[in-house]
Amino acid sequence: MLVIFTFQANKVYAHQPFEIVKNPTQETIIDLSDASVSHAFYGEFESDNEEIIFNLNSFSDNILKFSILIPDREPENQLTQNYLPELTITKIADSENQSVKSVEEIYKANSPPSTFYEPYSQMNLIRVISHQEILKDDIKVKVTLKSKGLLRYVFSVGSKEIFSSIYASGDTKYFNSPEQRQWYIKPTYENKENLSGKKINSSTQMQETIAEQLEKAENQQSRFNLSTSVLIFSGILIIILTSLIIYTFKVNKNKT
Repeated sequence: MLVIFTFQANKVYAHQPFEIVKNPTQETIIDLSDASVSHAFYGEFESDNEEIIFNLNSFSDNILKFSILIPDREPENQLTQNYLPELTITKIADSENQSVKSVEEIYKANSPPSTFYEPYSQMNLIRVISHQEILKDDIKVKVTLKSKGLLRYVFSVGSKEIFSSIYASGDTKYFNSPEQRQWYIKPTYENKENLSGKKINSSTQMQETIAEQLEKAENQQSRFNLSTSVLIFSGILIIILTSLIIYTFKVNKNKT
């Protein structure tokens, strides 16, 4: 299995890489049987108010550790905080003896976000949300990531480097190194935008061509009208001059 690594606090963490596969008919949900094991889930938001749910069902070391990363590339690195995703965690007591059944916490983008270079995947990334805490026993955590617009992102969770077992299930699949590079270099929504742009440009160009043709026709008509007016005026002037010459000639003849 290919893995990726990220630097954090001068330590290297190796992640099991997975792609988030959005469910077209239901909620997109990913389950982790051990959220202490290091995972990286790659995804793309194509609109606002999209939601991805991660059910962190167990922690072998009782440490909740997660980050939201985005590429340090355009357009993501040009976004303001208002367009970065919002993350909500709900802590659910897994035992009936727990006095507090659930606690909800909301995390927004760090100010300022931190940037770093990840050498193994060769990505420049921005950490926009990060959190770490020690949990009580028998706690499950539901993570809801909500979009505010177009965005590539990585949900990074856990720190234990284990590659002999698979802990992720649901709307996800393994994400190999070439796929990671493609995700980093060119988002899929870019193709849609370009296609839309091409349609708009084509329509605009057609409108511009029609406008140019109309303008050209109007100019030709104006030139024709001007030429006609000049010819008529010239004809009238010739008639007047000819009449004057004839009249003058007759007057002079009568005098003689």
